[in-house]
Amino acid sequence: MKIAKIKITNFKCYEETFTLSLNEGLNLIVGANEAGKTTILEAILRWSRWLGQFGGFAKLIPGFDHAAS
Repeated sequence: MKIAKIKITNFKCYEETFTLSLNEGLNLIVGANEAGKTTILEAILRWSRWLGQFGGFAKLIPGFDHAAS
């Protein structure tokens, strides 16, 4: 699976909506202490665990073809 964009709303230090577009390959998250770098990774982890409860996209989204992702 490839993540192209992350959108975080009302999670920890991101009270407003925060959007981060990712490029192909390696992406670096750089910032000052307590800027929210770890929060971005934690949001991805929580989302992936939540998604896993439903058996992934194939069961959660009708018509999703995970072979194409």
